[in-house]
Amino acid sequence: MFKLDENKKEILAHIPLTTTSGKIRIKERNFLNEYGIPVATRQIPFSQKHYVEWQISYDVVLAENKETTLINKTFIGANGKNKALYELSEYVYYFYKWNIITKDTLLNIKKFVEDTDDNLLIDVNNNYNILRSNFKEIKIFGHCYLNIYFYFYSS
Repeated sequence: MFKLDENKKEILAHIPLTTTSGKIRIKERNFLNEYGIPVATRQIPFSQKHYVEWQISYDVVLAENKETTLINKTFIGANGKNKALYELSEYVYYFYKWNIITKDTLLNIKKFVEDTDDNLLIDVNNNYNILRSNFKEIKIFGHCYLNIYFYFYSS
């Protein structure tokens, strides 16, 4: 859930850090390159070992009555259900409306996704694995990313 101020072009997201359930979790890790474990935030003080994990949605089934500011932006999902834009999709919608993201940028992302060979996707290709590693520079789809905490390899 978030507040929207179209005049200021602001989206204020509510990210509860002390609830025991939901899509926001605080996790703790001992090393920057490891996956954390959930912690009881009301019992353990926050430190640099902690980070926020946010399971953000793209759309919502209208029958679930979730709050969305775009109830009139509906479509039929791949599962055949009537859906509306929600969370991340809402943010993208407003970023476009407010000229933060251009139409060309969105079209380039769409083209990139459409042109990407499915065999390059981690969730499709069983030969790809994610392993923890030390910081290293890698390139994914020709782009350089520094300080990646994991790398891909083909077995």
